[in-house]
Amino acid sequence: MFGRRVNGLTIVSIGFLVFMIYQVLLDRSTNNSDPLVQNAPAAGLVSNVQAAELDSPGQIEDQAAPIGDPDAVAAPYDEYVLTQGPHGFSYGHMAIDLTAGKGATIKSPINGVVTQKFTDEYGNPTLVIENEHYQVTLLHGKYTVVVDDIVSLGDPIGSESNKGYTLDFRGNLCTNRDCGYHTHLNIFDKQYFANVNPMKLISP
Repeated sequence: MFGRRVNGLTIVSIGFLVFMIYQVLLDRSTNNSDPLVQNAPAAGLVSNVQAAELDSPGQIEDQAAPIGDPDAVAAPYDEYVLTQGPHGFSYGHMAIDLTAGKGATIKSPINGVVTQKFTDEYGNPTLVIENEHYQVTLLHGKYTVVVDDIVSLGDPIGSESNKGYTLDFRGNLCTNRDCGYHTHLNIFDKQYFANVNPMKLISP
């Protein structure tokens, strides 16, 4: 009998405790001053920032235009005169000098990307274009492209000049003189890790 009474009181106590917990939770959910309730995001809503992120994936992939055939090589001019054969071995080149005349348009010899544009210690304007096969270095011109420009074979990249270390036919410097206009052209083959004779690549 006593044991049944204890069990009955226990059940009543548990029921009362459950009721009180329910009331506390109910009050909490309807209390607008509760910071947890105020800061909780509404279900199914997305902020403007989140929506923008969902609508545009962002700059995940490089959107650069594809480069053409990396094996294609051409002269930097439509018509030209070879003024000097392979030279420049003392400074790591096997270059040739070509001229089409003062101010002639210089064209990209390969499909590639402009990776360097600077003036060297001798005052030579220097432009480097490369792709997976070749690295082409040109000197002396007035170059209009900039680093990271993507160029196709034959695209205009500047005009012929005599900037830097250029000489006349007697070997005298052409600095501040109207002589020595040409393009110095060096081609490095990345597959063989060596300079190549440009004439073998640009000659028909």
